[in-house]
Amino acid sequence: MVTIKDIAKRAGVSRGTVDRVLNNRPGVNPETEARVRALIEEMGYRPNMAGQMLAVKKRRLHLAFLIFHGPEFVFHLDILHAARDKAAELREFGVTVDFFLIRQLDTPYLEQIFHDVEESHPDGIAALPLRTTSFMSFIQRMHAKGVPTVFFNLDEDFAPHLAYVGCDYVHSGRVAAGLTALCTGSQGQVGIAAADGPNSPSFAGRMGGFSQELTATYPSLTMVDGGMPALFRDGDFTEVVNMVEHNPDMKALYIVNMGDYGVCQEIHRAARGRNLSVITHDLAPAQQELLKNGLISATIVQQPDIQGSMPLQMLYDYLAFGTVPKPKLFTDLHIYIRQSV
Repeated sequence: MVTIKDIAKRAGVSRGTVDRVLNNRPGVNPETEARVRALIEEMGYRPNMAGQMLAVKKRRLHLAFLIFHGPEFVFHLDILHAARDKAAELREFGVTVDFFLIRQLDTPYLEQIFHDVEESHPDGIAALPLRTTSFMSFIQRMHAKGVPTVFFNLDEDFAPHLAYVGCDYVHSGRVAAGLTALCTGSQGQVGIAAADGPNSPSFAGRMGGFSQELTATYPSLTMVDGGMPALFRDGDFTEVVNMVEHNPDMKALYIVNMGDYGVCQEIHRAARGRNLSVITHDLAPAQQELLKNGLISATIVQQPDIQGSMPLQMLYDYLAFGTVPKPKLFTDLHIYIRQSV
């Protein structure tokens, strides 16, 4: 059986250096780390799992989980519930998870949150990335300290991270195009609505996939106003109502990003009894009722439970056993209709 001592001798380093590489701890020259990892693979080293788990338990790993929280972030509740369940499971292995709930987006508030995370000295971080200077600086600082980060729900390249767990938004948009085609007989007009616009990464990805699929597969389906979305927010559904009322030949409405669920009631009223299919994403409790009542025709769900649990599992496996995850874990997409709920 190959031991740490054997690897250290071949590599010309101390056993402590090999141990730091195996446990992903900082303080090892990158070239030395690469040489040690190559020898670990070449020599077929296999750690004593029971011994490692005991060592990890003694080490008391500490993880941080950052997520939006509030009435406008209903979707993220399912992610949070799954993360809390995983944290309870990992507690048996000596792992502590601190949850940092982001309730607003102003800079002083965010900087205080990130300061609190740093002061907690986490061994790893699971985070929903933000396109803010303060978040980018925070992640860069943690990366410099050797703290790995796993992003979930949104995949952003502006900051270093170990892996991403979440939706492939382009693929999600393509699925929405296929659903729209099924609902319309693959021809006619489809409107686009959203609670946020092109600056949203999920909107951009979904609309890109949706447009590509219509062009490639369903050329007889055309988008109202060239795909310009009717935006709604804070109870103002004027643009969506106008789109429905002024386009009587429109057969479907694709809500790219749901925000205020009241928009579905307004769409139903504006349609005045005509057949108009409504396609959405996700499955919050309010959407389940809208599906049951026929105000949503179909919705595409992106496994929020996986997005909550897997980032913590990845960090544990990486920090405890040196298991490097795949860079991207795209969640499965599931389609729900009235009969599914």
